[in-house]
Amino acid sequence: MTKVINLRKRPAVNYKSIKNNNSYKTNFSINKFELIKLLFTLISLISIFIGCFIYKNNDIDTIKEFCLNYISNIQNKSFLQVFSFSIKIDFIGLLITFFFGTSLIGIPLTFVPISIKSIFIGCLSSFMYCEYNLKGVLYSLIFFYPLFTITTTSLIYSANESVHMSKHILNTVTNKNSADNISIRLYLLRYVFLCVINLVCIAINSLLIVVLSGKFNLNPVV
Repeated sequence: MTKVINLRKRPAVNYKSIKNNNSYKTNFSINKFELIKLLFTLISLISIFIGCFIYKNNDIDTIKEFCLNYISNIQNKSFLQVFSFSIKIDFIGLLITFFFGTSLIGIPLTFVPISIKSIFIGCLSSFMYCEYNLKGVLYSLIFFYPLFTITTTSLIYSANESVHMSKHILNTVTNKNSADNISIRLYLLRYVFLCVINLVCIAINSLLIVVLSGKFNLNPVV
């Protein structure tokens, strides 16, 4: 999947250069690109724990109301209603991250959509456990977490690409030499690819919710 999504074009391999020190620099650059994705993954995990902590230790009616509204928009609804609602929630983050990649100041902002989504996942997880106990945990394991895992991973990949595109635009405007070989066409194609993956996953998850969610009677724990 990394080979498909990776934005940067791979230059032709010069086997003569492998013996010199340039090969070490190339490997370092590749590792640096991977470190950005690891950083976004770490931010996502930390944000999930922050979301759990916020809900668990603060009685905030707004967050509870938002979680209740989220549940009500996917329960006892038609496939198209669940599908359209899930797309709206998911694609907001992708679109914001995409536009950050076309901005000169997009690099420090790309972590924002990931953090917000992960905090929401943490809050929703705590809400499901506190309100519905183990039944809420089981509901989340079936209908929420598989989809959140895939869509959050897509958001991490998209943020990674946006960082490099924003850096490329900044270098171009400031006439700074850059070794990055980046194509705007490939940038768009990668985002289209990520959107297609999310659409397929959302469609499958929406179908599961319509078919199976009625079997779960989510009654708040008294």
